[in-house]
Parts: sequence; C-alpha cells; structure tokens
Amino acid sequence: MYTLEEKICILLGEYNIPSTKFFHLWNLFEGADDFVLNFSQSEQVKTLLGNSYSKLKSEIKKQSFDKIINEMNECGVVAVTWFSSDYPAQLRDISDPPYVLFCKGNVSLFETDCLAVIGTRKVSSYGRRIATDFTKVLSEYFTIVSGLAYGVDSIAHQTTLDEDCSTIAVLGSGVLNVYPAAHQGLADRIVQNGGLLVSEYGLHAEPLAFHFPHRNRIVSGLSKGVLVCQAPAKSGTITTVDLALDQGKDIFVVPGEIYDYGFSGSNRLIKTVQSACVTTPRDIVDYYGLDRKAVAKQSYQISIEEQAVVNALSCGQLSFDELIASTGIAPADLNYMLANLEIRSIIVRLPGNLYRLYGGIE
Repeated sequence: MYTLEEKICILLGEYNIPSTKFFHLWNLFEGADDFVLNFSQSEQVKTLLGNSYSKLKSEIKKQSFDKIINEMNECGVVAVTWFSSDYPAQLRDISDPPYVLFCKGNVSLFETDCLAVIGTRKVSSYGRRIATDFTKVLSEYFTIVSGLAYGVDSIAHQTTLDEDCSTIAVLGSGVLNVYPAAHQGLADRIVQNGGLLVSEYGLHAEPLAFHFPHRNRIVSGLSKGVLVCQAPAKSGTITTVDLALDQGKDIFVVPGEIYDYGFSGSNRLIKTVQSACVTTPRDIVDYYGLDRKAVAKQSYQISIEEQAVVNALSCGQLSFDELIASTGIAPADLNYMLANLEIRSIIVRLPGNLYRLYGGIE
C-alpha cells in the first residue's frame, strides 16, 4: 500500500515532472491532503507547471493514482519515493535527488555497496577487456551500477550476470520501455537474476536526449565510486564524472593509449583527478580496505606445467613462442594448456597471440 504522499509522487513521476519542480510544488502546500485539495486553485502551481498543469489538474481531481499503481502491479514494478522508508540514503545527499524511482527487480540492492562502471558506447577492444576484466573482480565486492547503454555499460551488466553477481541498470526511459530496444533481453536477464532496473521517468517514458545526462546523477549517486573504463574528451562519461566529483564520490580511471582519441578523456582525468589512476581491480579493492576474496569462485588445482606458464607470465605478457622458449613445453601441449587456463580465468589471451595473467600485474 502506498501513502497519499507516495501516490502523488507516482502520479507526477508518471507525467515526468522534474525533481526540482516537484520539491518546489511540494513546499507550496502543507502536506498531501492540502496538495490534493488546493492544487487546482494555486496560481503558483499553474505558472510552475505550464503546459502540464491542465492534465495534472484533471488527474489529481480524479485521483488517478490507482490506475497507474494497478499497471505497476501487473508489470512487477514498485515505486520508491522520497517519502518511502526504503529510499536510498545515498541519494538523499545529492543536490538534485529524484523524488520517485520506478523499480523492477530487487529493490534491496539499494542497501548494498555499489560501484558504477561506465564508459563510451564506441568501446575499443582494449576498453572491452578493461570493462570485462575489472567487472569480473569488482562484482564480487560491489553491486555494479551502469546505464544499460551500448558499449561499456552493457559489458558491465553482462559480465556481472555471467559472474552470478548483482547489477543495477539506471534507465533514461521508462522501465516498461527499455532503451535501447536491443537490450530488452539484457534487461529481462537482469531482473530474472536478482538485479534491478531503475528509472525516475514514467513507466512508458520515451528515451529523450536530455534524460541520459540527467539520469547519470543517479548512476553516480547510488555508488561509492565510479570506474571509468574508456572515455573520449567529450562524452556522457565525463559528465557523470563531473557529477560524481560534485557528490564527493571516488573516481577510478584506467589509462589508455595516448594517441587514441577514444581514451583522451580518460587520460585527462588521470592528470586532473588526484589518485584516479588504476591498473588492476585490486587497486580499487585495496583502496576500500576489503579483504581479498578467492581469485575465482571455484578452486582449481593446476599442474606443474601450468604453474610454469603462470610463473613465466608473472613478469608480464608473453607471446606463444616466448612461452615455449621460457617453459620448454611442446607447442601442441602448450596450446591445449593455454586454452584451459583461459577458460578458468587464470590467464587472458590478447591480440597478436600474446598472453598475460588475468586482471593484469598487481
């Protein structure tokens, strides 16, 4: 059951009234009953809402809250509002908090430690490896938050799910109108595997361009820190970092090729944000003083020959031929061994037939 205060939030959220206008509106009245009784008589309300005024006036007069709530119930959506006991505490402290969050999935994830993993939609193969490798480790310690977009966002969500861990997707559209539509399957998988879809916009809200930079304050606001996997100089990723800095969040950035424009924003952040540079997920784990967990979810026994490969790679990446020379293992045996070590997330194969230990050198 929702209180009248919460029902008002749901109705105004369904009509996409911005949070700044909501709190201005709310302060014009002395509680929910006064809001419903005198909404249509206030000239200040009319001026503030503009074109939205007439429709909301009619909906509040009819008290159309239940119609929206019934659809929510049918579709497995719940609303967490500014007046709810389970409203995320970390969002109350940001400068422009959402007054309603339409949620589909596991709302209890708001109570967990979250880390945002973000980056460009046009992700390179190197950026993809960063997002995958870092998320594999960090998802063991944090609920991974991202925006369900193409590129780094979707990699972060998918990798977290592959690791049987928890993820939150913050949408720039309604939770019943997933954008991009190609990620509807990913969104369904998030919910089915104990994750959460979140939006401050109405259930079927369109993915308007200004929604995405605005929703980014929620991505950073929910999180203890923000990991930038790949960012060009001008991007939504940089906007999210700016918001996170204003919110007092920790920033972590993986460096990229200095001649690659796709990493120009990342490398600039490393120069301007103190202690932002990280080269292994362990850097972030250590930063928060978390106990080291098992390297993998399963305990693997490795042979003497496999240990020789691991020892050889402990000093850095090597080519297939260099591994043969270093270990003395026959090419056919080494090829089989490398494939098995890669499947078990002990090593990673790089372009050019190079290999390194999983997660980089610590």
